[in-house]
Amino acid sequence: MACDESGSDGENLLGGNTDVFAHASVALPVDAAAECVREIRHRIRSPAEEYKANHLLREKHRAVLVWLLSADGPIHGRAHVHLTEKAFLVVDRAVGLLLGDPADAVSLYRQGPEVFGTDAWRTFLVTANALLRVRPGGPRNRGGQAVPATGETPDAAGKAPQATGKAPHAAGKGSSTTGEAPGAAGEDTPTTGEAPNTAGKALPGVGEASRTPEDAFFATVDALVRAAPESEAAGILRRLAAHRQRADDYRTRMRAAPALFPVLNPLFPALRHTAAHWSADGRPVVLVHDRQNALTPGRTARIVQAARRDGIALHGLRLVDSRDDARVQIADFLAGIARRIASDELAGTGDPELTACLRPYVAAESVWGDARSRARLAPAGETPGRATEINSGV
Repeated sequence: MACDESGSDGENLLGGNTDVFAHASVALPVDAAAECVREIRHRIRSPAEEYKANHLLREKHRAVLVWLLSADGPIHGRAHVHLTEKAFLVVDRAVGLLLGDPADAVSLYRQGPEVFGTDAWRTFLVTANALLRVRPGGPRNRGGQAVPATGETPDAAGKAPQATGKAPHAAGKGSSTTGEAPGAAGEDTPTTGEAPNTAGKALPGVGEASRTPEDAFFATVDALVRAAPESEAAGILRRLAAHRQRADDYRTRMRAAPALFPVLNPLFPALRHTAAHWSADGRPVVLVHDRQNALTPGRTARIVQAARRDGIALHGLRLVDSRDDARVQIADFLAGIARRIASDELAGTGDPELTACLRPYVAAESVWGDARSRARLAPAGETPGRATEINSGV
């Protein structure tokens, strides 16, 4: 099975380039994939040496995109996409860490913006992202990247961000709708400024306590609870606040020895899901993936080991250059297409025809919290999937 991703920003889920992460996989023979690439090039007729999803997403090539995804197209029934709504993943992980079970993440995520206001909710998301990041700071190497204690390659995005020709969408209900572009990569580091509440005023007490990621997160939680004390969402936040020690213990562990698989990186659980999907009938699978900095030898070996231990017939994970494997090129096309269509739906600007074309490919277990866009994108299921953690052995 050939795989690729789109929208990778490592652990920087709130201050990166995209609000959606997409992981695509295709089950095509090499010759069929090569013929598909040739047909796409023939239909688009661009002089570009390397084709990307953006070629297919241009309005003038809409017919080619619809053909590729259609029931009569070359990949129907032979491809799969796992989507992750980045802002929801942050809430899922934070609730899971502090309560030991992420069950309340969906309710909190869907109620938060309306109860607390988009700006104050954005502050919660940003401080939660900073709390959970394995490497929010610390020692720096000459290139400016954090040096991990495990000796693994730093979790950069792995590849240059794809240009879409327009600014990234806000994270649906889970982010500000002011129309401002997301901040730079450092946006998820807590500032000493105060966060606005539902009335547009500063959340009291946040600035004074924002010395560490833990302090900033729990100061934000306290301010939100005081802003809407009678709400169900505030009740969930009170329960989070009662487990401050779990957050302190987590930060202590991460500072001492960063986890091999950062809990905020959506690539690792997406790979596990992909292996489980294609081996569901008992057939052993080998994943052939485009080169990705985060997929170090140590991590790839552990992914295979953990999957096989848990009954997933993953017999290997091999990295290639997408330019040398037509199957991976098709996965690259599909990942970029899926991310763009899903991001548009999340922002409320979806294209009904394209969303309908994508829907048969989308995993029902996609990690997606926004109810409205999920209903349009996912083929079935009311409850978002859980992004499994390889560190925890699941």
